[in-house]
Amino acid sequence: MQRRQFVTALGATGLLGATGSAGARSGGADSRGGDIENVIVLIGDGMGFDPIEVTSVVHGDLSLQSMTGVGYTRTNSRSGEVTDSAAAGTALATGHKAYNGQISVRGDEGDDDPTALLTQLELAQSCGKATGLVSTTRITHATPAAFASHVPDRDMEEAIAEQYADSDVDVLMGGGRREFSDDVLERMREAGYEVLLDDDDLRNAGDDRLLGLFADSHVPYTLDRDESVPSLPEMTAAAVDRLEDDGDDGFFLMVEGGRIDHAEHGNDVQSTVAETEEFDAVVDWALEYVADRDDTLVVVASDHETGGLATGSDYGSPIDAEAIRNAEASNEAVAEAVAEGDESISDAIEGRVDVELTDDDVDRIEDATGADDPYALSNAIGAVVSDHLGVSWASNVHTGPAQTVMAAGPDVDPFNGWIHHTDLSVTVTALLLFGRLADVSEDQREAWERTIAKNGPTGRRDACLALEYVGPVTDDVTAALDLDGNGVVDYRDVLGILEGDVPSPAARVGRRREAPHSAHDV
Repeated sequence: MQRRQFVTALGATGLLGATGSAGARSGGADSRGGDIENVIVLIGDGMGFDPIEVTSVVHGDLSLQSMTGVGYTRTNSRSGEVTDSAAAGTALATGHKAYNGQISVRGDEGDDDPTALLTQLELAQSCGKATGLVSTTRITHATPAAFASHVPDRDMEEAIAEQYADSDVDVLMGGGRREFSDDVLERMREAGYEVLLDDDDLRNAGDDRLLGLFADSHVPYTLDRDESVPSLPEMTAAAVDRLEDDGDDGFFLMVEGGRIDHAEHGNDVQSTVAETEEFDAVVDWALEYVADRDDTLVVVASDHETGGLATGSDYGSPIDAEAIRNAEASNEAVAEAVAEGDESISDAIEGRVDVELTDDDVDRIEDATGADDPYALSNAIGAVVSDHLGVSWASNVHTGPAQTVMAAGPDVDPFNGWIHHTDLSVTVTALLLFGRLADVSEDQREAWERTIAKNGPTGRRDACLALEYVGPVTDDVTAALDLDGNGVVDYRDVLGILEGDVPSPAARVGRRREAPHSAHDV
């Protein structure tokens, strides 16, 4: 059995009751909640160390760089050392590892009927909190989907939209109009959602739930966006305003700077910087929001790194900060201009980014114009432009290093430990439910495990300690914590323990257990 690890730097610790399981049996549903009323999770998709550093070279120190570092979070999924956003989002939302492509489910790779896992957002709803998801990607894309839907394949975005119609999430904002059929939109209107299509709609929104679909696909890059599309800080502020009105018991909000990752896939340094700067403006807004409050936790993290950006391609000061800062278009928009053929390759690029192409550069880009790969042209432009702007990249796909986690709020202290996304998830969930983290000695834990295996769990303290055992059922302790007998301990089981919805010991006999397949499995 491998236990999850509470990130003690994120909150105060305490015993949460008597040291034995029996001493906590009086806790029930009315025992929920602690000092943390509101949780704001800010995810920079693909935002590794170097995008942060390069953005600070171009624009000066970022607000997120002023935050308390609380650890380095490993990102590996059940698929291996390089995760995708679906598995990373699942780990952050549920405390469970998943295979790449899976959205908040547990099952074998390729399983068409896996077990759905309760998410942080769904748990917050059960506590009476208002909830929201905001992203610059399609709102049905992997990261937001991981917090409020359950599908075996991230590409099932129409199914994710259908699940949103039944989700009771109070605020959903991003792109993705194309994923919502007329039938789904009508169902959502009947469920009390006001559908918003542009910035004017957002500014004039009424008091209903909000479904903002500000683009057919992803929200345009910051460099390419017109005034009809609200910015990520504007969406965030509007979401919090609505959630404060709707939630007497606080709120849970996840905001994703989703197009950082997309820019990195194309090795588009100017868009990477612009998207990271916009995400940092959300961080700045959140820090101002939390500054005079003692009831709100803000967590800033990246789900993974993309592209392997290097801060500088040579010694000294190789980065052309001014050219990056003054760029007028993403490489995606530049590629569209090149493909249209109304401008020469040199004019299309040099008129939007301050670089001077060589003949070899033009030939390289010209060679990519007829490629079958739809991304070949923009990737070639990315490689050429990045070389002139003084940065380099390792790839056009995700990479596997650990990512930094930062936080602000009550009882947040510096911490330099190595954790995993799953540890971060259970820690935030513990603070969401209990306001503090369980703190027991090893002797107390061993006694607790013996009691749990024999008598089963119930009550507030057992529920909090159970969070450290979120994962597959592998032994008598996790079998006892798996209230619904589906082979996993998840947040639904934790909620059942808290509410006293525990089966008898006899009912737990013979339940399914899972042997780890590899080191990445647990």
